[in-house]
Amino acid sequence: MDNKYGFTLIEVLIAMLVSLFIMGGAYTFFNSQQKQTTIQTNVSDAQQTLRAAMDFMSRDIRMAGYDPESTGKFGITDIQFRDYDGTTLDANGSSYISFAWDRDEDGTLDAGETVNYSLFDNSVVAPNSNTLMYGTPARQPLAGYITDLGLAYAYDNDDDGELDQNAGGIIWAVDDDNDGDWDSLNVTTGVTAETGTAIDTRTIRAVRIWMLARSQAPDPNYTDTKTYVVGPHISSPATRADNRFRHRLLERTVLCRNMGL
Repeated sequence: MDNKYGFTLIEVLIAMLVSLFIMGGAYTFFNSQQKQTTIQTNVSDAQQTLRAAMDFMSRDIRMAGYDPESTGKFGITDIQFRDYDGTTLDANGSSYISFAWDRDEDGTLDAGETVNYSLFDNSVVAPNSNTLMYGTPARQPLAGYITDLGLAYAYDNDDDGELDQNAGGIIWAVDDDNDGDWDSLNVTTGVTAETGTAIDTRTIRAVRIWMLARSQAPDPNYTDTKTYVVGPHISSPATRADNRFRHRLLERTVLCRNMGL
């Protein structure tokens, strides 16, 4: 082509078409990478929240019953299910635990030595989700976007130094009807069964914790259709407003080293 005549219309159109293909490919790649980054960020947020909350709670529960003066004043004191206000007893509510240990080793149960953990449905702290609350004893937010909290307990009723077992292994139990008797828990299905064994929190030797967290931001291209067994609670995000969020479940068993083990 003679340069003094410039480009022909066909050449310009071909160049524009090639450019559009290149730009379209670049945009598709960028959009795909952006979506993957968003997904990874959402998952990472949920996992970090879970790990931090679980570590904090586990550390405290390990100290339950610490009583260097052997006064018998310290240990797990309350495991009844409660409403989200953390006070009202509610058999259909959330898991709750209260316990104490002798922080200053003076043999006296002082203010601030009783700790409780529960959930709070405060939409300001965690919109469309719940907040894990930490109380000493006044409740304060510990971790947002903890959708569900499940707790179960293993005990040693015969005081033989071993966790009580049945044909299925270690008995994990809750009081899901707040009647003062243990209800054995199937940790796979979340189903409970009445045992007729009266609860004595002094015999608790281990606590099993389940936490379900969700991402802070929704993913418009994702719907969570899973059903999560969170200890004695069954959580189905698909039936709630947070079905566009990604969820992660974390489970841990904490041995109460100051309570007979």
